[in-house]
Amino acid sequence: MARLSDTASITTCLLILGITLLIGWRGGNHAPNVALALSLTFIYGSIVVNLLFDRLHVVPNIRQFVQLLLFLLSSAFYIRSTQLFPRKLTTQDVASSPSIWGKLPPLKLAATFLLHPAAACAISATATAVIFTTPSIHLFVPIWMAITATGILYFYITLRGPDVEARHKVLWFFEAALAAAITTMIAGAIDLTMGDSMTPDVRAIIQLIFNILNGLIMVICFAAAVFYAGAISPALIVRKTLVYGATVGLLLFLAAVVEIYVAHSLIHALHVNDRFASAILGAIFGLAFHPLKQRIEHFLKRFAPNDKAGVEPA
Repeated sequence: MARLSDTASITTCLLILGITLLIGWRGGNHAPNVALALSLTFIYGSIVVNLLFDRLHVVPNIRQFVQLLLFLLSSAFYIRSTQLFPRKLTTQDVASSPSIWGKLPPLKLAATFLLHPAAACAISATATAVIFTTPSIHLFVPIWMAITATGILYFYITLRGPDVEARHKVLWFFEAALAAAITTMIAGAIDLTMGDSMTPDVRAIIQLIFNILNGLIMVICFAAAVFYAGAISPALIVRKTLVYGATVGLLLFLAAVVEIYVAHSLIHALHVNDRFASAILGAIFGLAFHPLKQRIEHFLKRFAPNDKAGVEPA
């Protein structure tokens, strides 16, 4: 199982690094493309380096230093690339954004302040220092989510901007960052709600499933950004991602709560075993997926970006 998980990770990294070469090659000296290519190189290069260190049994001090250095570079280039790609965001872009980041003064001030190049370095350096002083996975994941959310913010401002070409160029990168955040939250929710009851084998299988799922999503999004940008409506893609992500996350949370508080009563009331009770609850939540998805989709239609203009595939 561990070798299969490593194989999936390496395959994903090699495919994305190949796509990154295309982005850098097509970009030439174009700063947004170079920044984006560098951020992807450091993000997925760090995964390959970690797997290589596991095989070589590198000294812990050297391993920690290299990991922190790669985290610093990848997070800094990621935040900066979201502000530069496909064109450099300005304070005017933030102020004129139809989203809440352009309408509420405190949020507008924060988004404008973080546009400064030194802000990305400061955020990355602070996060790296915190991880260095307190090396814990429970601290690393929230920091990683905060950095991801910062990049999603600037991708979203570009996506809601008036430039149709920029919206179509940024769509799939926004989709990749959003999907990565959603899959991480779902995996975290499963671990928090079922962590104590999962055996090591089940945990390894779930980790493998999420590794493969996340890898497929990233490869599809980045490949679509390079070869297929502009062929699909951004509003449709973003709305579907949010709808299915929110539906699955909400159902998982409700299923865990019901499993804890209702399953025991159901077993005693119907005089059935725990597997049959779990099957009943699973069927109920399975039938609830479609109506809940429709409610969430109807709610999000009021907030999804409108995109009526079309462009030719890149």
